[in-house]
Amino acid sequence: MDEILNKPIKEMANMEFECSCGKHHKIEMKHIYVGQGVSSKIVDIVKEVLPKQILLVSDNNTYDALGRAVEGKLKEAGYIINSIVLSRQGDLVPDERAIGRVLVEIDDNTELLVAVGSGSINDIARIISAKTKIPYVIMGTAPSMDGYASTVSPLIIDETKVTYPGVAPYAIIADSNIMKDAPFEMICAGFGDILGKYTALSDWMLSHKMNDEYFCHTTETLVREAMNKCFENIEGAVNRDAKAIGDIAEALILSGVAMTLSGNSRPASGAEHHLSHYWEIDKISRKLEHPLHGNSVGVGTVISALIYKELKIEEKYGIKVPSPEEIIKLLDSIGAASSPKTLGIEKELFHRSVIHALEIRPRYTILQYAKNENKLEECADKLTNLFYGEE
Repeated sequence: MDEILNKPIKEMANMEFECSCGKHHKIEMKHIYVGQGVSSKIVDIVKEVLPKQILLVSDNNTYDALGRAVEGKLKEAGYIINSIVLSRQGDLVPDERAIGRVLVEIDDNTELLVAVGSGSINDIARIISAKTKIPYVIMGTAPSMDGYASTVSPLIIDETKVTYPGVAPYAIIADSNIMKDAPFEMICAGFGDILGKYTALSDWMLSHKMNDEYFCHTTETLVREAMNKCFENIEGAVNRDAKAIGDIAEALILSGVAMTLSGNSRPASGAEHHLSHYWEIDKISRKLEHPLHGNSVGVGTVISALIYKELKIEEKYGIKVPSPEEIIKLLDSIGAASSPKTLGIEKELFHRSVIHALEIRPRYTILQYAKNENKLEECADKLTNLFYGEE
């Protein structure tokens, strides 16, 4: 039981086991490769699938970073490649246009999707894989988010963020030699997304105590161990050390594995994500640029930790959350935003988000607890004053 805790990440692929939580866990992915030089594994993986034709999906940044080299390797190995490079001016958005653009390139001979990129590319490939039943491989180019191993696709449909059921990738390849050269803002985003697991796990435990919601200690341990490994070498990440970047990528992928084990996003997403999504949806609705998801999550983690402290949750229920000061110190150490103001969230939006972010999805978090205690508006007022001052 719980032998997953003693396995290296590559041995977790295709694993199933009986857990001490009482559930039978299964990981659908066939391969997980993280580390230096692992992009070469793509040829071996394609040999397993033996597709008539491969659709290679990238954007004009990720094609230059890795896509062109992958296309060359697969053509050299004798495979027929149809390559689509999505144009991006600013952020690539996983919306109807991008999804439709990829769909029209799929024909009857397409039997494998190879996606080269990070968040948006992965979400686009995942939803298309789910709808067409064509397996996909994701080759990560940035350690920017925890969705590589997820089975849902957050998409922008009619200018609103909507999460659709997806599928697990056939394989994940995260080459830290490639990822270390990603824009540093994306590395900070991945770090912020990992940091968010502190409050996500606390929210899960809070709901377990308050509502008797299912909780898996094995999954919790898996996430915490991945987080700790990531936080041990922040200086290395700042210096773009390949091993340190690999540790961030591994922690992000393990968060996705944890979601698979629990059957939902509980181990990786709580109030900090609700705040992030609220800010993103608001900015999109006003056609404004929004921060990278992980950078918003990092700030959301500070906000959640402040509410935990304000409502004395540790004293009442024994649920430990790092102090807001510790979380801010971690964000500052890598150079990520640690306040909503520096993130670019307007004062009115911030105040509104603390009160209404819990409406993003029906999930019990510290925000719902605060509302039930009639403390949410008071928390919103105090936090707004803390970060923006009185007018």
